[in-house]
Amino acid sequence: MKQKTLLRGGRVLTMDEGLGDFELGDVLIEGDRIAAVGPDLGGVADETVDLDGAIVMPGLIDCHVHLWQTAVRGLAAGRWGREYFGVVHPLSARYRPQDIEVSTYAGAVELLSYGVTTVLDFCHSVNSPEHAEASLAALDGAGIRALYGYGFRDRPEVECRAFRTLEDRIDALHRLYGERGGDGRVRLAVALNNIEHVEPSQHAAELGAGRELGLRATVHSNLDGQVTQAAAQGLLGDDVLWVHCGAISDPELQTMAAGGGAIVCCPEVEAGLTATTPIVGRARRHGVPVGLGVDVPTAVNADLLTQMRITYAIDRLLDGETDRRQGRDSKRTATSPTLDARAVVEMATIRAAGLLGLEAETGSLTPGKQADLVVLSNHPYGLGAGDPYDHVLFQTGSRDVDSVYVGGQPRVRRGRLLDVDLSRLRGQLDASRDWVTGRDENARWNEMSEAERADYEANQGAPVGG
Repeated sequence: MKQKTLLRGGRVLTMDEGLGDFELGDVLIEGDRIAAVGPDLGGVADETVDLDGAIVMPGLIDCHVHLWQTAVRGLAAGRWGREYFGVVHPLSARYRPQDIEVSTYAGAVELLSYGVTTVLDFCHSVNSPEHAEASLAALDGAGIRALYGYGFRDRPEVECRAFRTLEDRIDALHRLYGERGGDGRVRLAVALNNIEHVEPSQHAAELGAGRELGLRATVHSNLDGQVTQAAAQGLLGDDVLWVHCGAISDPELQTMAAGGGAIVCCPEVEAGLTATTPIVGRARRHGVPVGLGVDVPTAVNADLLTQMRITYAIDRLLDGETDRRQGRDSKRTATSPTLDARAVVEMATIRAAGLLGLEAETGSLTPGKQADLVVLSNHPYGLGAGDPYDHVLFQTGSRDVDSVYVGGQPRVRRGRLLDVDLSRLRGQLDASRDWVTGRDENARWNEMSEAERADYEANQGAPVGG
């Protein structure tokens, strides 16, 4: 018999337009699926949880983060622009498989603690097949739903090279796919090289390797003309997530809207570290889907609710600047402001599920879908008089994440992670941090000279001549 759990008496935000929301409703979980949603479901359950009016909604979805950086979290905080690349990326060569595993696991459980139930982990530190296997084991162990972005990026800093050619990396990807298949809680995706770092033929080969297996692809884009190049190669499609895109032109957005693709915005890192204007409003006006990510643990924490609020605030600021340029004083029109709270919550749930190809499985509290959901406490002050979506965006913080379920399994309860030995995990993270940064007496690394670091920053860590 499948375990039945009844979440009773909550403010239910389903993100399912056909089903609607419930001012006071129940959610019945049976096994790993949502069995029913509605008022006064009743019936017999193995466990009944009284929500006392708390908000219950789909779990949040982070479309872009680099979990391998968790062991050195905070290292790039306060850096400016390209300084990040010279400070953080050279360290990737120092990661052993066990360092990747503990970093990925810790980053994943941190995401769970913030109400994130699904993540796309872009790993550009795949230094060997063992590194990839360690990342996948960590995501499995954490209990999060994930697309693991298997990186094609060559790390010239690595002394003992497990991969000599792109074909070596593709062969390893095929082996992983053969072992895991494509429909589990943790699945594969492909994380492509920056387009400016490789020849067009290699970009096509990397994307083709993923498409051959039916995998989602993700790529950083920080320069103009890259969507145009991909379109000219016939490579655009809805299976590609373009990250950042601060330099993209309006004609390129039109090209993407016609040819397929989505953009992932990481607003805190874009605005605060790279001084790039987040593109959410502009992309949406051109009909390009947008998702959100926290990006780099070396700069920010895993709180996607904060990223949602920053997205809203920056977009409102840009709308206001447009209004002033056009002689208006923030007067509401059909096109301004661009975002409201519900739209932002949709971007982090049902719309994000669509970007990852998971809309049939998660992103809404639809009966038959996976029971991936978060319960947001309204204690001690209640919901007040506002709209519940406004409450989620403006009144809710990480302290309010009461419970998190992934596939019907509780991962957080009463604000505490379940089945995670935090004391042991912290010790493992400290040990990996000391190894990677050279604080461990057995870790004797040759540090980069200032000239080498400056070159690294200028080229974002691209191989010389790449």
